Amino acid sequence: SAAHIIISLEGNMEVSLSDKTILCEGILIPSGMFHTANTYGKRVLVFLFDKTTTVSNQIDVLKIMNNDTANKIRKAFMEFESSEISTSSYQAFLQCVFESNEIQDNTTIITDERIQKSMVYIQSRLHEKLTCREVADHVFLSTGRFSHLFKEQVGMTFAAYLIYQRVIQVYTDIINGNSITNAALDAGFSSSAHFAEVNKRLFGLSATGVIKELQFYKIAEI
Repeated sequence: SAAHIIISLEGNMEVSLSDKTILCEGILIPSGMFHTANTYGKRVLVFLFDKTTTVSNQIDVLKIMNNDTANKIRKAFMEFESSEISTSSYQAFLQCVFESNEIQDNTTIITDERIQKSMVYIQSRLHEKLTCREVADHVFLSTGRFSHLFKEQVGMTFAAYLIYQRVIQVYTDIINGNSITNAALDAGFSSSAHFAEVNKRLFGLSATGVIKELQFYKIAEI
């Protein structure tokens, strides 16, 4: 459900697609393209951009990053990592990632006010048993019309978007100190096992594995 930018911080990594395996230091992968990555235990940067962003739309073909570009981004990350972590320092680093790959700034591409309103409504009720009909009623659209318009604007179905946002909410709560179990329940999953199953299907990793291996920087409240 997201376009990826993956950059190794320590040399080559191996990215396997359905028809080939690529050895590279950085890669841009369009949304919907199944892949796995072997990083050989090295640190990597992983950026995910969902289909509602202009960045995802600009990453429309597989692109292998040249080594000079990867080195430039690595240097910028090292400077960011050693600086006082702030919104401005992160934005400067992210801008380097975009400019190095000829990508325009990250903005939303949702233009329909009813869909914008529905997304705010969904975000405020992730813990509830939301239905497509309920959200459609909230923005005064028929269920069929809302479903079609949502898929057209967001790039994924209402059900897929709801699951995606619930998973993101779980990780946000975990970063803020909540347990996996409580975060999963608060985000609307029936249990931590339910969240683990969905997370594995989306990212190919266990939640505990992701939390153990990843390093999180809290940049700003969103």
